[in-house]
Amino acid sequence: MNIPPLSRPYFSPVRERERIWLIVCWLVTIISALILFFAWPQTRTHELVAYFYQLSSTPLGYLFKAITFLGDDEFFMVFFGIMLWCVNKSLAFWVTFMLLTSGVYRGVIKELTFLERPYFEGVTHPPDTAFPSGHTLTAVTVWGYLAVRIRKTGFWVWTVLLVIGMGLSRMVLGHHYLGDVLGGIALGIPFLLLFIWLSALFIEKGWLEKFSLPLLLGLALLGPVILTAVLPGADSPKLLGYLAGASFGYILEKEKIRSITATTLPLQVVKAILGLAILFAIIIGLGGLLPSAGPDAPFAAKMVGFLRYALGGIWANLIAPALFVGLKLTPREEQHHSH
Repeated sequence: MNIPPLSRPYFSPVRERERIWLIVCWLVTIISALILFFAWPQTRTHELVAYFYQLSSTPLGYLFKAITFLGDDEFFMVFFGIMLWCVNKSLAFWVTFMLLTSGVYRGVIKELTFLERPYFEGVTHPPDTAFPSGHTLTAVTVWGYLAVRIRKTGFWVWTVLLVIGMGLSRMVLGHHYLGDVLGGIALGIPFLLLFIWLSALFIEKGWLEKFSLPLLLGLALLGPVILTAVLPGADSPKLLGYLAGASFGYILEKEKIRSITATTLPLQVVKAILGLAILFAIIIGLGGLLPSAGPDAPFAAKMVGFLRYALGGIWANLIAPALFVGLKLTPREEQHHSH
């Protein structure tokens, strides 16, 4: 799957369409923020979310469960693993980077706001707090970034429908108020725009080529470790650990292994099954040996969970591609490319 690097214009090569897309993005952000500012109590009423929650007991409830699964960690592990090994390494890495950094951003905001979720008997909530809706913010940032990179009208339609469906699903399943969903949109769009602006600038300026390999590898590990020490939240060590491992592995794989994703369908299936089996074994199977710490745990305890997720990132981005090349499940680039 050949997708060109991110560059300006972001949304459309036609200048007028690009301007319209940017205006729409900021209008949606401002309108969502204004509703939250002027109608905050109304967006967090139990009656409103109860109206949506009643749909969970109808056949539509299965549809919204399926939609919400598209924002779960397990889905992204499978989706990005297959993309990384079988579709497009560069795209998979940068979308993973978006997922992890937006997750840290979301987690910090949740820790600062610390708002309760709605209560419904029989509903088991995720361990974090309500605002903003993480699934909605992730739908905006991750699927929005994919839409910017893929640049297909059909994929943009899918992304918009998914963001709307994701927000509705979080209320239908009783996990969020309307205000949480609007918060995910109002905070997600600016993060997406900032991310794609910095990514394009990063490529245009050729910053990657200006750093030596040891320096890049050191920054890939040191940056997430420092952030783990200073940022609040129970999810930050996990997200930053995987980011450290994925960045370290991706840089080294691109320099030393240089695997190619394209191969025959049977070998793609073998790569996906083998890669995902070991990835889940690391992330979930090592949970007892290398447990994640609570939000108030000391730095050393947080680094235990950080290490487990870092191992997962290194496996996915470095060891698995090297193994696939060694087992002749996937070819390798003949021509050496600099990092």
